[in-house]
Amino acid sequence: MIYRFKIVSPEAKNFLLQLQIDGSETFHTLHETIRQCVDYKTHQMASFFIRNGNGKKTIEVSMLDAGLNGYPNYSMLRTKISELVSLKNNPVLYTFDLFNDRSFILELTGIDMEKNLQEPLTDLEGQTPVQMLEEDVNVQESTARQEDEVFQDFGVLEDYTEIFGEMDPI
Repeated sequence: MIYRFKIVSPEAKNFLLQLQIDGSETFHTLHETIRQCVDYKTHQMASFFIRNGNGKKTIEVSMLDAGLNGYPNYSMLRTKISELVSLKNNPVLYTFDLFNDRSFILELTGIDMEKNLQEPLTDLEGQTPVQMLEEDVNVQESTARQEDEVFQDFGVLEDYTEIFGEMDPI
């Protein structure tokens, strides 16, 4: 069966990604399809969140296999789309920036029961939001620069007693 999604971004009003994927595919395939379409780097963590009727996040499908304290754990590699996604728990969040809670909204627009796809089909329109906010990049760069400056000020501490002298006994 084919799941048809309309994917939008709260940040970029003209962004629209339409995606068709077989329901027997895993969330990892869905993640990789979205990531490749929007040209995001692979080094960033991401998660899918299934929401209940009130819009509250109830299930996380993550890249890591956490398995915490007996709670149900859903891994992108093991969980099939058809296991968790249906028209009643619509829409699904794809959080591509976990630190800043930035997400795409995946709205399931339909399910074709009698068809199958060999690989996902996509159609991208509009401007894709950046993967990392500019502020984060600047903060990371300035932190690294500050660490370098501190290291340059003190140099390498090879001999503690040479610099600070002997410690007094207590």
